[in-house]
Amino acid sequence: MGMTRDELSTKEEGQVAADDRNQALPELPHSWKRVVVTIWIGQAFSILTAYSSMYAGIWYVTESTDSAFMLAIASLCSMLPQGLLSPIGGVIADRFNRKYVLMAADAFVGAMALIMGLIIMMGHVSVGLVLAMSALRSVGQAFHIPAMESTMPLLVPKRHLVRINTLNQSLWSLALIVGPVFGIFLYTVIGFQMVLFLNALGCAAAVLTIATAKIPDFHDTSDEARHPIKSLKAGFATLNADRGLLVMAGIVMGVMAMYAGINSLFPLMTYDQFNGDGYMASMVEAAYGVTSLVGMGILFVWGGGRRLLRLVALSGFGAGVILVLTGLLTPDMFVFFVILTGVSGVVEAFFNGPLLAVFQKRVPPEKMGRVMGLFTTVTALSSPIGLALAGTCAEFTGVANWFVIAGVAVSIGGILLGTLPILRKLDKEVAATFGDASVTKRKVDARAKGSEKAREN
Repeated sequence: MGMTRDELSTKEEGQVAADDRNQALPELPHSWKRVVVTIWIGQAFSILTAYSSMYAGIWYVTESTDSAFMLAIASLCSMLPQGLLSPIGGVIADRFNRKYVLMAADAFVGAMALIMGLIIMMGHVSVGLVLAMSALRSVGQAFHIPAMESTMPLLVPKRHLVRINTLNQSLWSLALIVGPVFGIFLYTVIGFQMVLFLNALGCAAAVLTIATAKIPDFHDTSDEARHPIKSLKAGFATLNADRGLLVMAGIVMGVMAMYAGINSLFPLMTYDQFNGDGYMASMVEAAYGVTSLVGMGILFVWGGGRRLLRLVALSGFGAGVILVLTGLLTPDMFVFFVILTGVSGVVEAFFNGPLLAVFQKRVPPEKMGRVMGLFTTVTALSSPIGLALAGTCAEFTGVANWFVIAGVAVSIGGILLGTLPILRKLDKEVAATFGDASVTKRKVDARAKGSEKAREN
């Protein structure tokens, strides 16, 4: 069946825009896979050791205070600086060489871990010190994440962006699984200060691998970029000018806020609804962690296809349905709770990777850092909002009923992502950036064609 005139026009417009962006981008290095693997190895050391030290700190706060309020404060310290400072981190990523921004962010976190470890070794450990370390690590992430997410489109062909994003997310998921066990084990066996020293070594490995990687020096050289306030406004303007992205970001914030709150209630759901113990709660967490990695593996092999936003929408709707079914389980159906949690791990993996790729394919590369900084703020701040909402509402509705309510809200978000005309148009335009010469009217010169072909391979 042939394409309609409107569909052809939409695809042509998206392809022309993609061609324009490709001509502005530096050519991919011939060994781009080796560059990405080198960076990824360094980041693996950094992230795994960071999560280990973070959970060692959480365990110290738990042992020292036995206070849910102090644990909430610790979580706030680890999220709030990143949420507030990510827009500034995006401005820095666009203004300066992103390679040096990444190195500086990792070096900052490593230096703070080293200093904190030395202070603890001298016998001055305290809850306040641990909270300060959490906040400083969050500051480093506010500059690191926008720089990394805006660098990947310079290193990876467009058709592999979903795969690379999935690979990065698998690292974060692995850290969430291994970090608590590894961190608390090291804290118990070798001491808190040694966990922090290990974190410093992990950051040093990340700095070294980035230093040796060939990353293009691509940044915004306009006068506007020299003024932080104007540059930040330009990031807002870029997002505001693309109403499809703006609408998508708003819906995604709502979905993530609901899910962030639900994630904090899984242990309570195990205990309250199914009369479970710590062993049963760990089974649920393990099922989610393992199947998340399975889902990411599937997405890495598959690549997500062309219609990325459609995949995000279907995943959001499916995740909401699973939450509703979970809330309807009776106390004797714990096995089904574990199964549904496992299925949700696979479904959610199909939500995150394609979502980031939509931004990376849509936003001009010289403004990518600022837009990703803003989106990082949206996602970071959605967590405390969701936690506050879930904690308050679940007290009145009951935990199981809140799963149903949150599931309905998440499903509605998925439906909106897949059915709103402005988002369906956005999905078609993003699909067109994969490159299809048969529908491209505008001619490009031989050099541009060669560059495009190189980027696609």
